[in-house]
Amino acid sequence: MAEFRTERLPLAIALHAGGRLPFMRCERVAPDHVEFVFADPESKGTDVELEFDSGRLMVAASEIFASQKYMRRRMSEALENRRTRNGYSR
Repeated sequence: MAEFRTERLPLAIALHAGGRLPFMRCERVAPDHVEFVFADPESKGTDVELEFDSGRLMVAASEIFASQKYMRRRMSEALENRRTRNGYSR
């Protein structure tokens, strides 16, 4: 399945809040860095990213706040899971 990946938290929040691409998972790519992975079967991720960057991706504030909480939780889980598997913790 095609995927769209981004390390940009604000973009990930907007994609999730607007329901533009289905969120799949969060992957740790560096010690304190994650990548947000979305299903992108129609390869429209870069177009939606451009829409976001140009300020044309409109999402209700209540959806943004809910998605922000959700994405931060997924991000924390991805970082913590990797730390635990590698035998070190905060």
